[in-house]
Amino acid sequence: MNKLIVAFFTALFFTLTYNHVFAQDVLKDGEMKATKRDTKNYNLVSIDGKHQKVTIIPGYKKHELKVTCLKDNITIPDFWGVPPETRLLNKSFIEIKYAVRGGSNVGLCNTLIVCVNDNNLCPAMYALRYANGETGDQKEEYRIKLNISGNNANNYKLNVHIHDYVNSKRDPETNYVYDNNTVLAFDKKLNVFYSVKDGLYDHFITTKSKTKQKVTGIFPMIILGKETYYFINGRWYTGDLDKEMFEFQ
Repeated sequence: MNKLIVAFFTALFFTLTYNHVFAQDVLKDGEMKATKRDTKNYNLVSIDGKHQKVTIIPGYKKHELKVTCLKDNITIPDFWGVPPETRLLNKSFIEIKYAVRGGSNVGLCNTLIVCVNDNNLCPAMYALRYANGETGDQKEEYRIKLNISGNNANNYKLNVHIHDYVNSKRDPETNYVYDNNTVLAFDKKLNVFYSVKDGLYDHFITTKSKTKQKVTGIFPMIILGKETYYFINGRWYTGDLDKEMFEFQ
């Protein structure tokens, strides 16, 4: 009897292990097929006038979104497994919209605009595209829409419409509706869009690798309603300007 019981549980263990491994293999195979299916290639004219191929790869297994060109890449770690929406804004810029993890009853989506210069990918703009949430009797929504005008680095403009509202039944004094259009200029030396150039003195930034740095200088700044971003040392940062800014990703 004991031998039969041991044999039974041994067989059960191997069956469960096999099924688990098989399920993992099926999931991995499905993720690889989805990545291949949703990978997009675009042919751009770089800011310095060269033809470039840019590839956007949604890595569903590691929740990483990659943007690559011949000699450079950008990796976005906070990719939430939904196929990104991509489009050519014009001959030189790609817009990449992708979902990120939100909290309960919260939806979040970011926008990255990339171009290429000197064989390097340039994050021309990186911002929150969409956020909505509902808690009890309060609803909030923030979203932006954009398009590009101009035909070269000397006259590119990014036109952005911002919509933001809060509707609370419990605290109606906090309610508001904000709609505004803004135009961002293009810095052809840094290859980024910006609202103004602003001075930061004795401020701190924290990179995505958790490195904390003190920064001082004049930096491109984007103002999109209540959301603000600074381009510092080749990366975009956002946060409480009185304390510390964090790398946007």
